[in-house]
Formats: sequence, C-alpha cells, structure tokens
Amino acid sequence: MFSFRRWLFCVALAMGSRMAAQPALTTIQDILYTADGNRFNGLVTITWQSFEAGDGSNIAAQVSQLSISNGNLYVQLVPTTTATTPATYAVQYNSSGHTQFNEVWVVFPSATPLRVRDVRLSPGAVSTVGLAAQTTPSVQISDVAGLQAALNLRPVEGTGFTVSRTAVINISGGVDGAAGNLTDCMHVDGTSGACGTGGGGSTVFVDAETPGGTLDGVNTAFTLANIPNPSTSLALYRNGLRQSLTVDYTFASNTVTFQAGSVPRPTDILLADYRLNVLPGVGFIDAETPAGTINGVNGSFTLAQAPSPASSLDLYRNGIRLESGVDYTLSGNAIAFGSVVPQIGDLLLCSYRIAQ
Repeated sequence: MFSFRRWLFCVALAMGSRMAAQPALTTIQDILYTADGNRFNGLVTITWQSFEAGDGSNIAAQVSQLSISNGNLYVQLVPTTTATTPATYAVQYNSSGHTQFNEVWVVFPSATPLRVRDVRLSPGAVSTVGLAAQTTPSVQISDVAGLQAALNLRPVEGTGFTVSRTAVINISGGVDGAAGNLTDCMHVDGTSGACGTGGGGSTVFVDAETPGGTLDGVNTAFTLANIPNPSTSLALYRNGLRQSLTVDYTFASNTVTFQAGSVPRPTDILLADYRLNVLPGVGFIDAETPAGTINGVNGSFTLAQAPSPASSLDLYRNGIRLESGVDYTLSGNAIAFGSVVPQIGDLLLCSYRIAQ
C-alpha cells in the first residue's frame, strides 16, 4: 500500500513538472473590419510548422480555425520571435465561402494583449525570427570597412538639440536647436533676434518717411525719426525729385538743413528713404557720381563697381530718375547714354547693390 502511494506521488510530480513547462502565451485581441467599414464575420485559419519555443518547448505543427463574429478576434499563441528555430504563423481570412486575404504573423512575448498590426509582417519584409535566441557574435564598427568614415560624415545630435527648432551647427560640429523666441528671425551667425529690429546685423529699411518740420517757405531744418546708417543711404525727395547733398541740403545726425534756394514751401511734399544698419553679405553703393566728362557731348560714364543685380541701379539726372533701356544702357559698370547726353551743369547720381 505504501509503495502504491509513493508511485502516485511520483506520477503527480511528473505531471506537475510537465504542466509547469507549458510555454507562455501572447494574446492577440482586436476588432476586424471590412473595407466598407462593416465588422468582419467569418473564419480565420492559423497555420504553423513545428518549432522550438524560447523556453525549449516543442510546438507541434497544427492548423487552428477561429470563428469571428461581429469582428471580435481573440487568440493566444506561443511567441515566435524568441524561438530557437525560425517560426511564423500563416493567417488566412475567409468570409462568405471565399478566401479574402492572407498574411503572416510574427508574435513577440507580451504581458498585455497585442493588436493585429503589432504582429503583422509587412509584405516584402524579411522575418528574422529565431535569431533572437541564437548566439550571434558582435560586430564592431572597425569590422566594417568604411563604416567609421561614413559615420564621421553624418551630423551628430548636439547637447542643445531641440525638435521643431532651426538647426544651428555648434563648435564641435553637432546639431543644436536655435535659442530664442519662436517669432525671432535667424541670422547667418546662428544668433536670433526680433525681426525688423536690426539686431545681430539685420538691415532695417526706412521707406517714405516724412521728415518732421514746418513747411512754410521759411523753415530750413527738418528732423528724421532715426539716424541713417550709413549716412550716405539717405535719399531725400522733394515733390518726387531727388535732392542733392550739399547742393540742395546739408545733413548731420538726423537733421536735414535745406540750402537757401531749396527751402520747402507749404505745398511741397518731402519723403526720405534710408537704412539703419549694414547687411552682411550685401553691399550698398549710395549717392555715387559716375566717372566721366559732362560736356554735352560725352555719353559714356563709368561706375566704381558693377551693380549686382544690374536692375538694382538707380540713376538720377538732376534729381529725375532715368529709365534703363530708354535713357541709358548698362553693361558691367559702364553706362552709355542714348540720344540725350548729360549737359554742362547736370548732376548725375547713382545708387546700386553689389555682391560681397
């Protein structure tokens, strides 16, 4: 009687050991829909070949069918990504007596239920199941010819890297995020500042400003809201005619003083254009007098530099702006007047941009 009890005890231990060896399962739970938005109803057939699970359990080849009602899918499967032999699940969807489509599942261990999208192997993708449980020798960067050089060419994330920011290259060659307010403007030196303030090298253009002062035919002093920088950037217009420095007015700081013969009258209109700062990378040539003899015969004049672009040239004769292609032509830095050449006593004035 005692021996029989010992035998039963040994059998119970053996069965308990076999039950403890049952592999862990991953739950796949989802709602399936058809392309027209209705819930899927039909059969899902899951087929797999025999494989050895990650815990050493031998999983026999089998075909399992699930009935899907109102789109509800629920199934528990042994993970394949940790298998010591390559394994996948072939899944076939059937509805209304026809095979609707097929796909492959690659299941990984998970304590929480997975959706179909988590285990579906994309068409054309290569499954690497079975490799996770194998011993794979590590590969060093130096083992791959040219890999280190290729990595060195790639920008690295700097300590100041921030998403949704303008990229700034730091002193070590890493990519940082630009600092500043989201409404700031970026400068080429990597700094930022409020747009239109002239900070950090930005240029501010003041256009069509009416100088402060009384138009009464007597007052000669008028004041600008800012100090032009450079001072030569000031273009002063009286009734549409550009005034000539020293001939029509003098200028100091932000004060314009008209000469005796050019004092503005009550009905005159004064306008001023000027800059506040220098723009890096772009040169401005202001109030240049072209080289050449003004004698009523000579029509060829030369600028100190070639305007870039050519269309940036503003050429004035006695304050009246001339039209390119009609009054003159420009080639490089050479100006050629047409049928009407500058006469003795005329004043020529040019403003233009150059590349730096």
